[in-house]
Amino acid sequence: MQDKLEDFIKDNKEQFDTETPRGEVWKKIQKGLDKNGKASGTSTHWFWKVAVAVLLIAVAYLGSEKYFNADASKESTAMQEFKELETFYTQMISDKKTKLSEEVETGEYFSFLEADIQSLDQNYEELKITFESGQETPQLKSALVHLLKQKLYLIEKQLEILEETKSETSEGVSSL
Repeated sequence: MQDKLEDFIKDNKEQFDTETPRGEVWKKIQKGLDKNGKASGTSTHWFWKVAVAVLLIAVAYLGSEKYFNADASKESTAMQEFKELETFYTQMISDKKTKLSEEVETGEYFSFLEADIQSLDQNYEELKITFESGQETPQLKSALVHLLKQKLYLIEKQLEILEETKSETSEGVSSL
């Protein structure tokens, strides 16, 4: 039925176009269009503006949360790694210092070694304060670990020197 109506309208379109409505009719139509057009257009635009604003706020919130959480987890990971390294090297240094103090007789004291260790400790503490204050860079962490390694190296070298001295002394005594 719909097709027959459409066909009829198409076939007789020229006859429908001959008549024009009066001016009053056009004015009423225009008023109706103005009321409907403005109301529906305004509400639709308002709805889209609110939707876009909500979407932008949600994206900004989620993006910032992800960014700040990622930074916090990186910082805590860097700090945790550093604490593990610090514990490891501090324990090794403590063990070597204990061994060194056992090897050294009470009359012998290595003031140069102690001065070097104090210098390394002072540099280490300064860098550690910087590291813990929020500048947790890989370079700073590397420098801190390097200072711990230097301290350990000095103590190990001193132990080697003591061992060599002991072996030379025991060889000299045994040859007599």
